[in-house]
Amino acid sequence: MGNERFRVGVIGTSWWADLEHLPGLRARRDVELVSLCGRNPERLAALAAKFGVPRTCTEWRAMISGGGLDVLVIATPNSLHHPQAMAALEAGLHVICEKPLAMNVTLAREMAARAEAARRKTLTFFTHRTVAAAAQVKRMVDEGFLGKPLHVSGLYFTASHLRENKPFAWKMQRAESGTGVLGDIGSHVIDLVRWWLGDFSRVAGQWQTVTRERSGGVADADEDCSFLAQLACGAQGVFQASKLVAGRGNYQRIELHGSRGSLTYEADPGFDPTWEGRVFAGWPDRPGLELIALPRELAAGLDTPDNQADRNEAYRRLTDPFFAAIRDGGTVSPDFRDGAAVQAVLDAVAGSAEAKGWVSVR
Repeated sequence: MGNERFRVGVIGTSWWADLEHLPGLRARRDVELVSLCGRNPERLAALAAKFGVPRTCTEWRAMISGGGLDVLVIATPNSLHHPQAMAALEAGLHVICEKPLAMNVTLAREMAARAEAARRKTLTFFTHRTVAAAAQVKRMVDEGFLGKPLHVSGLYFTASHLRENKPFAWKMQRAESGTGVLGDIGSHVIDLVRWWLGDFSRVAGQWQTVTRERSGGVADADEDCSFLAQLACGAQGVFQASKLVAGRGNYQRIELHGSRGSLTYEADPGFDPTWEGRVFAGWPDRPGLELIALPRELAAGLDTPDNQADRNEAYRRLTDPFFAAIRDGGTVSPDFRDGAAVQAVLDAVAGSAEAKGWVSVR
């Protein structure tokens, strides 16, 4: 495409599109936001006006078949990811899709295979890979700081479902979401650990739904989930994801322990004043953990007084390889193959929670 701008359309007008995708795309100089699709005409018109999107549509199939796009961004309920992505790939579009990638791993792998056959670039939107601390952990692990990985513990906590007036939403219904908190926020922890240490081999999980009756509907998706894991590298793991933890905003903590040292990643994106996060390191011959200074090239642009500017910088970092790959070739990570690999873990944890035993990740 040379120096041309990518023509991008977005399906979805949720709070997340308003906070993340639309401002992130508008901040990119190589993107032209040309089309926005949503089911609520009033909401659609308001967001289109706010972000200067010239074309709107209430039917996603018409948006895709109408042409004039290079890239489609899918920010819709999980049950729609597969049909929308497949239609976009069939139309020759490159695709950015929210996580979790699909309702199950079979559908996720179909999406990945179709993209590869069509030679289209894809991005699964695991945005927390762009936290500076996460990138620093990746760097230190790749440099061998841990030695042989032995154990990992990861958690992601919020208090959002403890609000008494929290209304029913599609993420609380398995028919629309596949899983609840496991797929919504637990997938981020799974993706980060897989990025750092490699694939999961088997899991044993449990989950619970505490408040089922809510204003607007009955919830059946998990609000709280935990699972044990064995990784292909030999490390053992303990994981938790919950929206029932008082006092937590968007809190993530992952500890990696190895034969030579330990690393702890900690972040609270959107609630921390910046998108830097924190990394602590430990050594076998001394007690306590040491806060690691983040390299300037990793923190730059994520440490400003403006949280939306930090978020936009994180968006740029995640999407830069995607747009570069469209223009110049090359690979993207996390792409649909990565999204499908995380989906395989989600499916295994869900299967284990229902069967009450260990399940292999396949």
